[in-house]
Amino acid sequence: MIEILKPGFLSLVQDAGRKAYMDCGVPVSGAMDSDSYLLANWLVGNSLDAAVLEVTLIGPQILFTRETCIGITGAAMNATIDNKPVTMYETIKVSKGSVLKFGSVKTGCRTYISFEGGLNVSKELGSRSTYVYAKLGGVKGRALQKGDCIPLGKTTLRKFRKVPLEYHQTVSSIIVLRVLPSIEHTHFEKESIAKFYSTEYTIGSQSNRMGYRLEGARLAINDHKELVSSGIVQGTIQIPSNGQPIILLSDAQTTGGYPRIANVIAADLSLLAQQKPGDRVRFRKVSLEEAHHLNLIKTEKFAALL
Repeated sequence: MIEILKPGFLSLVQDAGRKAYMDCGVPVSGAMDSDSYLLANWLVGNSLDAAVLEVTLIGPQILFTRETCIGITGAAMNATIDNKPVTMYETIKVSKGSVLKFGSVKTGCRTYISFEGGLNVSKELGSRSTYVYAKLGGVKGRALQKGDCIPLGKTTLRKFRKVPLEYHQTVSSIIVLRVLPSIEHTHFEKESIAKFYSTEYTIGSQSNRMGYRLEGARLAINDHKELVSSGIVQGTIQIPSNGQPIILLSDAQTTGGYPRIANVIAADLSLLAQQKPGDRVRFRKVSLEEAHHLNLIKTEKFAALL
């Protein structure tokens, strides 16, 4: 079992998400940075859909009531065990009674902590992921609080592993996101489309797991007829009436009526998840064939390790 001594800024139980209920209006949720999530579980020999902790910007303090192994991936947050620095991206043995601490984020936005056997909380709608807006999953459907105790799953066959350097998440305060034009791309003025691909946007302070609100060049629509709400996916970029893009993320609603200018390709979603308010993004258009190719390359790379 683990006990939360300090919860950090936003610490959530997350897994691979609940993907079978979007037709009922339930978001997928799950780990925002799926790359770091998978690597964390691999480090401790878990199934690749086991529940982990996703912590944002400021990490928690955790007491261990039994010996176990953990893995830490994603954003760097100055992790220590019993006040001694620990190394990310490799299996870490933790003694009974030890305390894991984190500071503020150095690079990136989200850190993933896996525990040997996984976090043994109840599944709701087939997933342990926390969706706070509906108080669903995780620990009482909310962010962790001081005093929360979470049981761990059964210990698996222990192997000490180290993630090769080429799998580590590379983080920068400015990134280029590759996107596919959406079906409503033609609703925007040509000048606005040019702005979208040529200017830099800043991630706003009101951003969260539902979506990143961007600040920058205002985009105008040339066709103001009312749109019928339709399905959206993670990475969809909507343009509301103020002309400022919103990139929809793991906890976003399943349908929307704002016009969609583009969609971030699957291969870039984990990179996007490590950006924080104040970081900047630019967009580059790619073809559907290129998007499929990039996703295939990434899938094969991870399959070779996992």
